[in-house]
Amino acid sequence: MRPIDVSYKICGPAVTVRYLSFDPMNLSTEGEQLQKDYPEMIIKMNKVLSPGDIIVAATLGRSDAGVFGDGILYGFKAYGASGVIVDGGERDVPIIREEVKIPVFMTGTATPTIAAWHIYEGKPAGVLPKEINVPVICDGVRVRPGDIIIGDECGVIVIPVEYADEVAKFGGAIEDIEKLERELITKGEYVHGQRLSEEQAKQYGLEREWSILDKFRKTV
Repeated sequence: MRPIDVSYKICGPAVTVRYLSFDPMNLSTEGEQLQKDYPEMIIKMNKVLSPGDIIVAATLGRSDAGVFGDGILYGFKAYGASGVIVDGGERDVPIIREEVKIPVFMTGTATPTIAAWHIYEGKPAGVLPKEINVPVICDGVRVRPGDIIIGDECGVIVIPVEYADEVAKFGGAIEDIEKLERELITKGEYVHGQRLSEEQAKQYGLEREWSILDKFRKTV
């Protein structure tokens, strides 16, 4: 899972979308219903958004499918979305990056195809949205509505919402301690890989942060 622009960073609660596959060459009753419901599903995706939300589209790993284009993403941005996660491909990537400017992370590639008609494993295939705000598996990871999504050029992580405050506390402490460690490395007072001493933390006013990490170490 990588951003279409390495400068993109995201952090926000997930709005999940579960996709189903169908054969566009031999439509089943379910496939016909997915096609029929698609315009209304896009409207629903927009209307459930709150400022800062991140769309998480579980599209079954369809790397050849252009799941969203610039028009849909313009809508998501207008309704407050701060980012989009797709375990598939995207179309209109240059426009998304240069004009829409909404952070998009994907597992697939830039493609001119559409989700309802693309090639998957050498055969015509389709995927379209079925449900919104239900638990999904996106790129092999379980995501529930409201779980916290964090991403940058290194990839994406999912934090269960019930642990978000605790993770933020530990994460902030780690960042403060590591910043101090980098400063001490340049001074020749610390070697990376060693545990920063409590005395060093106290000396630089980070006793609280050191205590938070010490507590964390004792629980794992």
